Amino acid sequence: MQGVKVLVTRPEPENALTCQALIALGAAPISLPMLEIRPLSSGTELAALRSQLYNLDLYQFVIFVSKNAARLAVELIDECWPMIPVGIHWLGIGQGTTQTLNELNIPALSNPGNNTEAMLDWLKPVKMRDQKVLIVRGAGGRPDLAKGLEERGAIVDHLELYKRHTPTYTAQTFLFLERPDVIWATSGESVTNLTTYVDQFDPALKNTALFVPSERVAQLAKSLRWNQVICAQGADDQRLIAATQQHLGR
Repeated sequence: MQGVKVLVTRPEPENALTCQALIALGAAPISLPMLEIRPLSSGTELAALRSQLYNLDLYQFVIFVSKNAARLAVELIDECWPMIPVGIHWLGIGQGTTQTLNELNIPALSNPGNNTEAMLDWLKPVKMRDQKVLIVRGAGGRPDLAKGLEERGAIVDHLELYKRHTPTYTAQTFLFLERPDVIWATSGESVTNLTTYVDQFDPALKNTALFVPSERVAQLAKSLRWNQVICAQGADDQRLIAATQQHLGR
């Protein structure tokens, strides 16, 4: 990865952490978040979230869809529960989310899946009928996960902790942007937002190798006319690094 210029589109604070990991490998990260995470913060919103979390022990499964969901939820869980309730299966989508939960002393099972499809596939042998599932996410995130679980008879609720917004950039942002060797876009929403800006300000960037986390996002990127789309089979740094090294022959 020595000297490789990687455009990193993750939201903060993950963006800064990924850039640090790339610098440690000798790469040259270029930070350009394509999502902005805004936690719910009003008194009314937080009171509603706490009220929901007081019933956490009623769920058999709690699924966290992202690192941000994990961090924000655990902070609130700590406020509501002196000790985490027992008898819950804690799950994180993706290795990074699972690792974040473990670091926060939530005993999440090891990397059960890197995306919605993998999680649903991993849960196929598990009896889900009448099981209560709480999906911890941002507003409107991963609707197919709840749909897939409900089709198997699960009772699904959502704990929505944040809203996602598109950062504001101008033509000057792209005029002075250092030319990347590769681009990392770790969600469909990031690909869509990046495409909107690139089509408007810098169409030539569509010739740059674009690394995405899943086949679903790869198909989205191809439909948006990116010319080199590579599926890294996961959104965590390790898989993106490995896929980039393989692509570059390093």
